[in-house]
Amino acid sequence: DSPSEMLAELINEENILVDLDSEEHSAVIKALVSNMVSTDLVAKANTSTVSRLLNEREALGSTAIGGGVAIPHARIGFSDEPLMAFALLRDGVGFNSLDGASVHFVFTVLTPKDDDEAHRNVLRAITYFVKQPIHLKALAGCKTPADVKSVFMDYA
Repeated sequence: DSPSEMLAELINEENILVDLDSEEHSAVIKALVSNMVSTDLVAKANTSTVSRLLNEREALGSTAIGGGVAIPHARIGFSDEPLMAFALLRDGVGFNSLDGASVHFVFTVLTPKDDDEAHRNVLRAITYFVKQPIHLKALAGCKTPADVKSVFMDYA
């Protein structure tokens, strides 16, 4: 699988939020975790654990990697598979990114605690995908979760 194919497989249309209206990065993360719970990607019982782990990771240093992209991520003990949700923020939100840019694309990633390879591969796939300006331009033009999923499929 190419890195882009991995993303196309990992991101489900039901876990894509478009035009999320938020001014705080913590509210964006909370909305993405709520989405993962409402679609049964994450069990309700794990909500507070996931939120705590993502916030702890963010406290270590911003997960904004520049270019309008953030990748809040955590290692979890309740799944053998990587889990992902995505948000497209029309207005952008401050994520304390190193380049000072507002974040418009948020990939929330949960990977199995004991699978370093899966963790590296998912983060590598995202970074590979977002380093192509045409990919971000295509995502920025999306109006619906189906549009976003199509971009990931088209570039897989």
